[in-house]
Parts: sequence; C-alpha cells; structure tokens
Amino acid sequence: MTGERENSGQCYLCRGALKYGKATVPFVVGDSVIVIKKVPAEICQRCNEPYMAGEVVDKITALLDNFEPFRAEVLVVSYEEDLPAVAEPAVQVDA
Repeated sequence: MTGERENSGQCYLCRGALKYGKATVPFVVGDSVIVIKKVPAEICQRCNEPYMAGEVVDKITALLDNFEPFRAEVLVVSYEEDLPAVAEPAVQVDA
C-alpha cells in the first residue's frame, strides 16, 4: 500500500499493471474503522492494491490523528474535501 518502489509499473503483490486513479482505503484505528474515499494512488489493475505517494500518506496520517477523539465505530471521509480542523466533540460519547 505504501513505501518505496522501483519505477516498474507493476504491483508487488501480483505483478499486475498499475494505473493512476482514486482508491477507497480502510484503516483500523483502535476499535474504529475509518474509510477514506477518493485517495490518489496507483492502483493495481489485477488485485486493486493501492500504492500511495509519501505526501498522500502524510495527509492521511494527519486526518487519522484528527478523527481519533470521536471514538466512532465507523467513519467515512473523502480525501479530496478540504476538511476543517477537528475539535473535541461537545458531548462525550460512552464506549
């Protein structure tokens, strides 16, 4: 999904061809699942594994850090939206 790769244009998992597109990528953070849609990535045309650039991974990491206080079971967000700073929820939700 991430990391350095040589410019071969092939998936490391199945050797399928990579093509630029937008991926939907789930992340498990604690007891929550955060799904980020429209993530720019090179996507394997055979197994659909997304490969993201370093700056994309950095933005996703920042997004995941901002959503941690909400303690939602499932949260779906779009990578492309210019999301405002996320603050602590006004009401504490019991887990």
